Amino acid sequence: MSSGLSRRRGKQSTAAEDTSGTFEEAGEHKIAYDPNDVADSSKNSQVPVLTLMEEVLLIGLKDKEGYLSFWNDNISYALRGLIILELAFRGKIRMVNDPARKRFEFPDRLIECCDGSLTGETLLDEALKLIKNDTQHLSVSNWIDLLSGETWNLMKINYQLKQVRERLAKGLVDKGVLKTERKNFLLFDMATHPIQDPTPKRNVTSRILALLTNRNFILEYDEKYFPQSVKYKYLRTICLVTGCCAANVLENILMDLNFDSRDNAFIRADEILNQFSEYPFVDKGSSVGVGMNLFTEINKEIDTDQPGDLVLEVVAAVVSVFSKMDSII
Repeated sequence: MSSGLSRRRGKQSTAAEDTSGTFEEAGEHKIAYDPNDVADSSKNSQVPVLTLMEEVLLIGLKDKEGYLSFWNDNISYALRGLIILELAFRGKIRMVNDPARKRFEFPDRLIECCDGSLTGETLLDEALKLIKNDTQHLSVSNWIDLLSGETWNLMKINYQLKQVRERLAKGLVDKGVLKTERKNFLLFDMATHPIQDPTPKRNVTSRILALLTNRNFILEYDEKYFPQSVKYKYLRTICLVTGCCAANVLENILMDLNFDSRDNAFIRADEILNQFSEYPFVDKGSSVGVGMNLFTEINKEIDTDQPGDLVLEVVAAVVSVFSKMDSII
């Protein structure tokens, strides 16, 4: 009798220890979450510190003033497309595997959630939950429209992501890249976010210029922000350039080039938009002799990282949407 009671007390004690361990962990992080919803931390090194959206926002921001151009109408829509790309690169979404999809243009093909675990990035998780919980599959262009609020469907008007630029800027503040200041604009005060750590923007600029101006494209790595362990390094850089084109911010980093180099860089960016808006990607060469090794590196990366055709079709679909936006030249 006493031994049975002892065993039961022993089990209760063990359970209490397990519970206290979980409680301490929750208390340390000060949040409640389902462990099954959180991405494996071992995959963190395969994802860069800055998302594609944050990188494009950095290129668009004025370094000292800390705000975007008031005349830029394209960046909001482009940021939604970059959210779709980032989710695809993180293995969260893909095309619906339906043979009939090949009858449709890439932007009109349907996507689905294939991994609902959280990424830790607020905007990505918000968009992922919308895609995961939607009962019907929608196309790439549909999702970009919905996340941008460009829809007449009153049932889906709440799919719009609000204050994306401001939230991205605050995320960069949390990561130590930007800082927050308040400046007076005529009759009102506005929060601005000047550059605090110039290293990330310098690295992003260097990658873009290497892709658009060098005969052979060689990536430069940064141990903190863009380590060599990151997956899809070349594809991410392709999407970074196409995102800058769509957001109408590419000129910000090309203005210091001489006229011929700047013109060739825009031509090369236009070529990249066209070549990566379909899948399989086809090497059509470069009319300006830039990035001659690009497709060799892309094919090596696809063989190594193995994203799969369904993910690469999402990349092509978003780039196709970008290519149909305002001309970059």
